[in-house]
Amino acid sequence: MIYTKQEWYTPAEVAVHNRAGDCWVSLNGKVYNLTPWLQEQFRICKCTKHCSCPIKNWYCGEDCVEYCPCFKRGFLYCDRKRLSMTILAYAGKDISHWFKGEECVRYIHPIVGSSTVYLPHGPGPEQPVVPSTRWRPQQNPWWTDGRYVVGKVTAKTRPIRITNTLTSSTVTLEVCSEETLYQIMMRYLPHNSHMLSYTWRYLGKPLHYDQTLEENGIPDERDRFSDVLLPENIHIPAILLYYNDDLTEDPARDDCFCHDFTCLMHRDTKCGE
Repeated sequence: MIYTKQEWYTPAEVAVHNRAGDCWVSLNGKVYNLTPWLQEQFRICKCTKHCSCPIKNWYCGEDCVEYCPCFKRGFLYCDRKRLSMTILAYAGKDISHWFKGEECVRYIHPIVGSSTVYLPHGPGPEQPVVPSTRWRPQQNPWWTDGRYVVGKVTAKTRPIRITNTLTSSTVTLEVCSEETLYQIMMRYLPHNSHMLSYTWRYLGKPLHYDQTLEENGIPDERDRFSDVLLPENIHIPAILLYYNDDLTEDPARDDCFCHDFTCLMHRDTKCGE
């Protein structure tokens, strides 16, 4: 089995990356990992920091906030960090409404009367609202930099139930409607690492691994249930796994899904041996 990198993400998977040290956003169907970009932006501020810890120690707690003189001047955020704080406030969310195509949405400022870029927390330091010599054109904005793209966000998610007929275990997964069956197998991999010895079937028919669930004849009937006022989860299609008993073993993989510290050694043997 060839272990592939995840291509499609659900909104729930993007939402968990909502911190400064792990910041993802979705924009126009793409998922961006802006963690390295935020680190670069935070280094822009050269102000002397003031720690918010009540007791000054040689280390800071996890809830520590570093303030700079910009706060004393009445700014809610540091003037040099304003653009990064705007992204951080929407970490794990979709910001497609900020853009119109590849360009930012613009509006007429009610006080200045000039056309400016719409940002909820104010403009960045290089493009102020009022005419100023500090204005600079944007150089390689992050939404045009392919280095930050980690995948695509799905247009619609759907549940699927996977039942192992050998062990009678059932797992319900939330998958992307655009994912092929092989990509869904990668999501199921933590629950069964020996999938080469199983045949996937739906209503007794074999499934094509390079096709989506809809192309394999597995419909998503939640809209029909909603039309007749039935719960959407009243019925979830089930894929049955049949054991082949072919005496094969999956090859060793780089990633391990258990939490044993010995897995960090990347050994071919089983965990704990």
